[in-house]
Amino acid sequence: IWHRELMQEFDAEITEYGYSESVLIDGDYLYVRPAGKKGYQVCLDKHTGKQVWANTEIAGVEGYSSPVLMDFGGYVQLINSSSNCFYSVDTKSGELIWKVDFENQRELNNTDVIILDDYVFITSGYGKGSILLKLKVSEGKIIPEKVWETELMDNHHGGVILHNGFLYGSGSNSRGWFCLDFMTGKQIWKSAGKGAITFAEGMLYLLDERGSIKLVSATPEKFDLSGEFEVPKGGDGMYWAHPVVCDGTLYIRHADKLYAYDIRKK
Repeated sequence: IWHRELMQEFDAEITEYGYSESVLIDGDYLYVRPAGKKGYQVCLDKHTGKQVWANTEIAGVEGYSSPVLMDFGGYVQLINSSSNCFYSVDTKSGELIWKVDFENQRELNNTDVIILDDYVFITSGYGKGSILLKLKVSEGKIIPEKVWETELMDNHHGGVILHNGFLYGSGSNSRGWFCLDFMTGKQIWKSAGKGAITFAEGMLYLLDERGSIKLVSATPEKFDLSGEFEVPKGGDGMYWAHPVVCDGTLYIRHADKLYAYDIRKK
């Protein structure tokens, strides 16, 4: 139907891990981040591929997180990352609404933000940590204010889950699996490991990057392990793909092998 050459058309340079985001479609519009000098964050008509707007106000090279929408303060905002910041743009005009500097030692922001009401949770690996922002409207502008900041749960790229007021995820550099209070940032519990996480029916599925999958209750009371097993190796390297639960089946990929496990109650 159509195609666009993102690097060439928006004057972008290939980054260490290439383009890694998942594009976002909302109504007739497609949002993508070429991270170029002629367009860092871009909106296209999903039917034709024609440019609707391109924002050139954002600095840094490609971020690796994916965009998230937030309806607040009279704007539908698109929130995403570059290598050194997280930013919000107006989905109608592409204009920059707010930006917060957030850079780790590798200049790699990988994890999607989490939105709850007027709060924005941001996390990044390699020792950077996490921050909770509260958005406020002042003199017609949206201002992000810091609620708390911690070096705990400096999520690498395995993702973070928010459930019933608590955050679940793992830290970088073998910091472990964490449960944090969303509103205070206080650590509730911690357990060894690191990896990718998903949630289904009150349970957390923790895929450790070394190959074990753990089933843990999504509760702040304790690290309540219900069971675990080892996933066969599909090749070399760490287990970095996110697990997926759908219709009673757990899907796990490692290298070029895909495994499906029946997890329905018998």
